[in-house]
Amino acid sequence: MKEFIPKLVNSNHYHLWTDVLHARKLANQTKNKWNRGAYVRWTIIIGWTVLEISCQDALKEPGIPYSFKRNLDDAVRNKNLKPLDWSKGIWLEVSNLQNLRKNCVHRFVTEGNLFPEAEVADNTVKIIREAVKAIYSHAKKDVPKWIEDNDDYGWEKDGCRTVAEATLINAVKRDDPDNVKIVFVHDGKEHVHEILSPGSDPEPAMKELLGKISMPISVIRAYQGNRLILERKLNMRGT
Repeated sequence: MKEFIPKLVNSNHYHLWTDVLHARKLANQTKNKWNRGAYVRWTIIIGWTVLEISCQDALKEPGIPYSFKRNLDDAVRNKNLKPLDWSKGIWLEVSNLQNLRKNCVHRFVTEGNLFPEAEVADNTVKIIREAVKAIYSHAKKDVPKWIEDNDDYGWEKDGCRTVAEATLINAVKRDDPDNVKIVFVHDGKEHVHEILSPGSDPEPAMKELLGKISMPISVIRAYQGNRLILERKLNMRGT
């Protein structure tokens, strides 16, 4: 089973990656071809930025973006690594994606090109993810976990649909004033997730909640009665 990755945005790279996933989701949700074209282009442009900064980070070379292919090859050679093969596989796909990006930001494309299908955004995310993993592996560095995130709720209304599903009440006496109550904050409101028996350690329940919730929440709190005993503030997309 694939590991669930909560959207704890703890780096600029991950922040931009959530932009990419959000743009792709909107491209798939909208029925308006004008909006879809804008969301697909957003996916391509920000996705390419994610790839550039990932290459910079993996190879510790800040100048890569200015002439991407040449500078990336130079950085790889300077690290005494095996050259990248641009004739096939993921790096050929990256080269094709770069041409697509140039159409979006530097060239006057035909009107037909201005209304791409959502599949273009889907394929862009796939290529960027594989390329980011490839360059870190090529540089013998740990692949960042955020690149495995593939989820976004899209329109704001869809981010609220799991509030009721996130509530779990254990078999305890709900009116016991010493109960430990685990709550999360979504859209500025507290929601009870779990009620534990008196004296329970809230930390495991809070970690479990964070590890499985798919909606954007800003805080997890634990109360004993009306007294706040533990609080975790979160930086998640959508909060």
